[in-house]
Amino acid sequence: MVDLASWVLRVVYFYGHLIGVSNFEFDWRTGRVFAPKWTTFYAIAINSTMFILYSYHWIGITNMMNLFFGKANKLHEYVVIIMTGIKIVAGLVTVLNRWRQRCQMMDLARNVIQLFLNCPQLKKISRLGVLVKFFTGVVTDFLQVIITLDAMGRVDPQYYLGISLQYWMSAILNLATSQHYLIVLFIRSHYQILNIELRQVIEESKELSRNPPGQGVFMTRCCFLADQLEDIAKIQSQLQSIMNQLEQVFGLQGMMVQSGYYMSMVATAYLTYSVLRNGYEAMQMTFRGLILTSAWCFFYYFDVMLNLVVMLFVLDEHKKLLLLLEERTLFAPGLDVRLEQSFESFQLQVTHNPLKIDVVKMYEINRSSSMSMFASFIMHSIYLIQYDLENF
Repeated sequence: MVDLASWVLRVVYFYGHLIGVSNFEFDWRTGRVFAPKWTTFYAIAINSTMFILYSYHWIGITNMMNLFFGKANKLHEYVVIIMTGIKIVAGLVTVLNRWRQRCQMMDLARNVIQLFLNCPQLKKISRLGVLVKFFTGVVTDFLQVIITLDAMGRVDPQYYLGISLQYWMSAILNLATSQHYLIVLFIRSHYQILNIELRQVIEESKELSRNPPGQGVFMTRCCFLADQLEDIAKIQSQLQSIMNQLEQVFGLQGMMVQSGYYMSMVATAYLTYSVLRNGYEAMQMTFRGLILTSAWCFFYYFDVMLNLVVMLFVLDEHKKLLLLLEERTLFAPGLDVRLEQSFESFQLQVTHNPLKIDVVKMYEINRSSSMSMFASFIMHSIYLIQYDLENF
């Protein structure tokens, strides 16, 4: 039987090399991370080609974007140009950052793969998340291809290059965010495993404290549980270290992508209002183009939600771990000193080094900040619509 999760991970791996996102290789079986000459040469060649083509076509981007949303008024044009400009800059920054932090990326990949190899059940727990992400990513890219081809069928050949570059940049951003998602997903899945193991240690410790067996068996079980607890604490520290490393490596990219998401949401809300108010014909859109764009928006923003939710789930799992450790206060007195010290050391470790997910130290990602961002999105969308009503 085909292992779909493994197949998907291989597809993502090779696709990353194909479009120029990845500039090194790794072996899933051994955990070896390396940068052969031909991979480096291909990445340099395709990235250079992309920059040259963008430089050549830069002047024509503004006119090209009007093909998708027409020229209903200047505000539409400005909104689309800003949204597209942020996406282009985010893609170019992502590619440049991969070279600037190549060594750090390789080190991160090495740590993640080692984590994967040390925990075989990780793939099984992560399978659903991997497949859902792959499905939404494929559908989003597929709809983008159809929209691109539909646009090419309505324009002169002079616009083909610009439209193709837009798709290329979207593919780079989608793949880069997918890589980030997969790493966070593996961290979340490993936290789930740790919480299960920690629950077992706590339950057995409770039983030992309340119904201690003979002295020899009691000491043996306490030492065994202390060893398990120290292993859990070590892995948790590694997971948090990888999470911090991920923030450093993907920080600049994350800031640009988050900005792009925000501007895209505001622009989509405003353009949806414009279509409802003026009709898609006034926006120089076909009915087929409207349906395709609507479907693409649904899957695109569903994909955005996946990226956000998986990070919030990591924070939830970390919180569960903290709550589990607090149950040590329910132990009856008399446990072995080493086991007590292991619990205390673990609790101090997670208390003094809390898990936080932030973007280049500018703002923290949690449920509160997400709700604030959503409220800000609604407010700015209303402001934009009001401006349109008053001036156009």
